[in-house]
Amino acid sequence: MNQQFDGLIDYFAGDVLTSDQAQYVRSERDRGRQRELLAAMLTMRPPRPIPAQVLHELDLLLSRERDERGVIEAMNLPTLAVEEVGATGLPIDRIALWRGDLTRLRAGAIVNAANAQMLGCFRPEHACIDNVIHAAAGPELRAECARHMSEQGHAEPTGTATITGGYHLPAKHVIHTVGPIVHGELRAAHEEALTNSYRSILAAAEAAGLDSVGLCSVSTGVFGFPKAPAATICLTVLAAWFAENPSSRLRVVISLFTAADEAVYRAALQKLRAA
Repeated sequence: MNQQFDGLIDYFAGDVLTSDQAQYVRSERDRGRQRELLAAMLTMRPPRPIPAQVLHELDLLLSRERDERGVIEAMNLPTLAVEEVGATGLPIDRIALWRGDLTRLRAGAIVNAANAQMLGCFRPEHACIDNVIHAAAGPELRAECARHMSEQGHAEPTGTATITGGYHLPAKHVIHTVGPIVHGELRAAHEEALTNSYRSILAAAEAAGLDSVGLCSVSTGVFGFPKAPAATICLTVLAAWFAENPSSRLRVVISLFTAADEAVYRAALQKLRAA
């Protein structure tokens, strides 16, 4: 294990860092922080080719870590119907609420709340979903995103969805969407943009023939969208989209990271049930 970390750290230190930074990293790795150092360098590293042997060693590490985290099967999670949670207009047999880590979910796709550059977060140890997904998937995800952005030739538009491979994630794909950024008062334009994001996600999953998709709470982190109205928008979009696509067999897993997130969605379901 230590030899594997040493080889990877040596390569990426030389690839990413200045000589002074690389010297610091080589001293810090002796303090038991090898994995944190490697993660930081991969987060900072721009998309560019990696030698085959280095990539092979990194693949082994990421695959082992995926297995150690454990995999949750999206199709085995209890739906709202199993929980006996009713909500007006919602296909409760197609939707599940789940407290868990999206990078453990085996699904057709999981959703990444991306930024307009769509290359992931470059801030080491930042806890945003963008960083977490890219770290678990590995640098080939950033490389694919870079190819997409180069071919597209402009920033990723808000409210759209782009599907990529999942690489070292249990999910086969990642669906990236750029949600609205809210500074100050929540406006109708923000709500429309978030509605478009969720509709684009569902359309992309259906067009790709996926059986399941794991949703994150788009825009409710550093993008500042208030959680309660965001939950209502998500559920409202699901109700409308499934009404428009009654033959769809897509299973939707709404991933809720904290107890507070779950409480917000439970409250939104109660409002729909009372409507």
